[in-house]
Amino acid sequence: MNTTIKRFFYFTLGPIAGALVSFITIPLTTYFVSPEEYGKASMFILVQTLLTAYLYLGFDQAYAREYHEQSDKRYLIQNAIFIPLLVATGLSSLFLLFRADFADFIFYDAEAVVPIILLCVSMFTLIFERFFLLSIRMKEQAALYSLLTFVIKVFILVATLAFILSGKRDFSVIIYGTLIGQIVGDLLIIAFCARLLSLKHFSLDRKLIKKLWVFGFPVFIAFSIEAIFNTSDRFIIGFFSNYAELGLYTAAFKIASLLKIMQSSFTSFWIPMAYRWQKEQKQMAYFQFVADGVTALFACVFLLILLCKNAVSLVFTTAYADMIYIFPFLCFVPILYTISETTTLGIVFSRKTYLNIYVSIGAVLTNIILAVSLVPTFGAKGAALSIGISYFIYYFLRTILSNKQWEGIRMTKQLITIGILFMAGFYNTFLVSYSWLVNSLLLLTVIILYLPLIKKTVSLRKEGISLAIHSNQKDH
Repeated sequence: MNTTIKRFFYFTLGPIAGALVSFITIPLTTYFVSPEEYGKASMFILVQTLLTAYLYLGFDQAYAREYHEQSDKRYLIQNAIFIPLLVATGLSSLFLLFRADFADFIFYDAEAVVPIILLCVSMFTLIFERFFLLSIRMKEQAALYSLLTFVIKVFILVATLAFILSGKRDFSVIIYGTLIGQIVGDLLIIAFCARLLSLKHFSLDRKLIKKLWVFGFPVFIAFSIEAIFNTSDRFIIGFFSNYAELGLYTAAFKIASLLKIMQSSFTSFWIPMAYRWQKEQKQMAYFQFVADGVTALFACVFLLILLCKNAVSLVFTTAYADMIYIFPFLCFVPILYTISETTTLGIVFSRKTYLNIYVSIGAVLTNIILAVSLVPTFGAKGAALSIGISYFIYYFLRTILSNKQWEGIRMTKQLITIGILFMAGFYNTFLVSYSWLVNSLLLLTVIILYLPLIKKTVSLRKEGISLAIHSNQKDH
C-alpha cells in the first residue's frame, strides 16, 4: 500500500473511532439530560471554546509553519509554547480570583465554582495537547495521532458515564464529563511527549519568538473573530429564545459535527502534505484534483446523511425530535470549512495571514446580522440558516483572497455544488413532503456533475499512477 494512502488511512482511523465514541456519548447524555439542562451546559462549553481561541495567540499555527524550517524541533516547540503558557497563567489567575462571579454569570449559582477551577486546569492541559499533537501531525505519525485523539474521546465517555451512574441528571453531567475526561486524556499525552519538556540546552530565543509572533498574531486575530463567529449564534439563541431551543441546537450541532470525522481526517493529512507539495513545487493540477475531490465527497456524504435523517432521530428521545430539522444547515460548518482548506493555500504560502482577518470579519458580521434577524422568528432553525450562509461567505472570501496570491483553484464547479447543497439544506429544514425524492435527485445531480472526475480517478488507479503515488516518488 502506498505510503501516502497509509498515512491518510491512519489519520482517518482516529477520528472515525472517536466519532463512534461520540455517537454513544451524545444519545447517552441527551437521554438523561433535558434540552434545557443541555442548553445550560452548552453555555459553559461556549466559554471554554472562546478561551481556547485566545490561549494560543496564533503560536500553534506559526509552529506548524516553521516546523520544516527549524532543525531542532524541541527547541522550536518550547519557544512556541512559552507565550501561550503565560497567557493561560494570567487568565486562570483572573478566573480563580473571581470564580464566584463567573459561576454566577454562567450558571446563575455563585457556589458552582468547581467547574471554574477545572476550566483553569484545562487551559494548561489544552495548550500541551494542542502543541504535542501538532508535533505528531507534522511528523506525519498518523497512527499515533489517531490513537491519542481517540483516547481523549474514550476518557470523556468514561467520565460522563461515571457521573450518570452517580445519579446526576443535570448540566453538570456534561460539564464534569467533558472537563475531567479531557484533562485525564491530556495528562496521558503530556506523559507520552515528556521528552519535549526537557529544559536541557533550552534558552528563550527572542528572535524566534518574534518570528512566530509576526506570523501567528494575524492568525490569532482571525481565529479570535472566528471564535465569536462560531459561538455568537448560540449566545443569540440564549438571548432571543430559551435554553430548550439552545439545547436542541447544541444537540443538532453535535450530530452535524460527526462530519468533523472527515474534516479532521482530511486536514490532519492535508496540511502537512500541502506544505510538502509547495516545497517540492508540485503543479497546480495536484491541488485542483484534491479540491474537486473533497467537494464531491462531502456533497455526496451530506446528501446521504439527509436521506438517512429519520434513522438518526431514532437514537434520541422525543424531546429532541425536532433536531432533524435543525442539523442540515449546521453540516455546512465542517463541509465549507474543509473545502476552504483546499482553496486558501495562497494565503498561507504567501505568509499574508492578515488576510484571514478580513475573512473572519466578513463571516462574523454576516452571522450576527442574520441570526439577530432570523432567531426571534425561526428559533434554532433561523440560527442554523444564518451559520450556513455565513460559512459560505467564509469559504468565498478565503478562496477569492487566496486566488489573488497564487495561480489559484477554479471555483465554478464548487459554487454549483454548494448551490445544490443549499437547496437540499433549505428543503430539509423548512419542508417535509417528499424530502427523500428531492435528496435522491440532488445526489444523482452531484454524481453526474463529478462523473468526469470519478472516471479520471478510476482510470489513474487502473494505470497505477494515482496522485498519491506521484506525491511520494521520493519515498520509493
